[in-house]
Amino acid sequence: MQTILEALESLCIRRGDEVFCDFIKARRTERIRYIQLYRGACRYARLFQGQSLTAGDVVLIILNHTPDMYYAFLGAILSGLLPAFMPALTSKQDPMLYWESHRTLFQHIAAGAVLTTPEQAPRLRQQMPELSMPVITPQDAGRFPTQACFSDVDPDAPAFLQHSSGTTGLKKGVALTHRALWNQVNSYAASLNLSPSDRIVSWLPLYHDMGLIACFLLPLLTGTPLVQLDPFEWVAAPQMLFDAIEQYRATLIWQPNFAFQHLCRTVRRGTVWDLSSLRAWINCSEPCKAETFALFAEQFAALGVSPQKLHVAYAMAETVFAVTQTQLDVPVRHLQVDSEHLQTGQKAEPACAGRASTALLSTGQAIPGMKFQIIDEHGAPVGDRQIGEVAVSGNSLFSGYFKRAEETEKKLRDHWYFTGDLGFSCDQALYITGRKHDLIIVHGKNFYAHELEFTLNQIPGVKPGRAVAAGYFRQEIGSEEVVVLAEAESSYVKSDLLVTEIKQVLLDTGGPLPFDVCIVPPGWLVKTTSGKISRGANLEKYLGSRQVLTA
Repeated sequence: MQTILEALESLCIRRGDEVFCDFIKARRTERIRYIQLYRGACRYARLFQGQSLTAGDVVLIILNHTPDMYYAFLGAILSGLLPAFMPALTSKQDPMLYWESHRTLFQHIAAGAVLTTPEQAPRLRQQMPELSMPVITPQDAGRFPTQACFSDVDPDAPAFLQHSSGTTGLKKGVALTHRALWNQVNSYAASLNLSPSDRIVSWLPLYHDMGLIACFLLPLLTGTPLVQLDPFEWVAAPQMLFDAIEQYRATLIWQPNFAFQHLCRTVRRGTVWDLSSLRAWINCSEPCKAETFALFAEQFAALGVSPQKLHVAYAMAETVFAVTQTQLDVPVRHLQVDSEHLQTGQKAEPACAGRASTALLSTGQAIPGMKFQIIDEHGAPVGDRQIGEVAVSGNSLFSGYFKRAEETEKKLRDHWYFTGDLGFSCDQALYITGRKHDLIIVHGKNFYAHELEFTLNQIPGVKPGRAVAAGYFRQEIGSEEVVVLAEAESSYVKSDLLVTEIKQVLLDTGGPLPFDVCIVPPGWLVKTTSGKISRGANLEKYLGSRQVLTA
């Protein structure tokens, strides 16, 4: 049995001069070797040990894209502390909402210390004067030595926290043990057929579980070289991902569905890259769309992208990362199901000629050590193609939500985690249809908010990624209605025509006629700190300003 610390020490001794990561920012590359990673972690461990912290205290890490993220995270673990990444405030976020949500979260966590930038430190102290924890910066670590300073580690004790995106309320800290992490990494590496020739490229932030596990701890514990891009630089210049793949001959990448769409929308056709080294583009973290894969494969076929290289994983922080993974080198299975039956929410019936159908992507079979089942509303398992809640279990399951016993008891029962996701199984593979809290029931028909938003984001005039579909219960009719909030592209000024187009497109694609469609100003919509649309917050904002918006 190994822990993160044992793996780090082993890599330092055996492969100290080898490259852990090529860290790219502002077109400059910093090469981090294992010995540097180890020494940087020791320096931070010394810093944390000088803060009068006790074993098990939480250290919140709020940094921009910098190698200090790695050093601080590992240094906290070296000191017997629980590191947890948090997103920093950006220019695109509402400062009031950011500080309000994090003030509540920080009070709940009662962290031992916060590590942040020199620019953010005074703001944090100003916004949260009631918090007594020390606020430290990377500059404080520079004066400490790099000698080893390991703490005794219990493999079954929590090693770190991952936090949810907070789309449905206060972020939940997922406590994960060394043993759970090690089990996940071994199982997932086997599912990927990970080999010494692999190289991972990533633009994902480390406060996201996909970035933290698949693109930091997985490569660290397996000794797989990593290329890390700045997330914000990638959003502004997405072609830099293709540059990195070609330059480093990368073989694996993880990203959510919107990123595939973003690349299709922004990378100029006709520009040539050699992307043939990529053996798997893995789509996860949000519903994966068959239409997105078809578009991506068609648009970049000449660059070396083929359908058999496009894959899907079903992953979550509560299982460290992956529950299922599609088989690499085999095209992902598409299941064509009857749309009307899917809307009843009972069964995924095969599509019939002459009837509307929906294409669903398999997320693959459970990785070794993990399992899933589909549960009905009474808690009983159901058969193939029957739709219900997805429950998961296995040897990398989390130990509970940090200081949230009631929430843990509600979601974790008899060693099964009830995910809140809806889906079905077919031929031992898992298919996801939506989330329970994303379900909008309009006059007895089921519509998933994420499906409606995917359709909205394809409409010319709607700013991609800036549309919300939310359920609004109308007492007078005894049913939910759909409210659509959308930001328009800056060049689009005919709001009345866009409203008409939105309604028509939703009806033409089998969706509902919205109760209201509001075209809101740029930057109006609320997103979580991880970049996800917060439907609840936006609906609340809409209801509070409805008279102004509809005047």
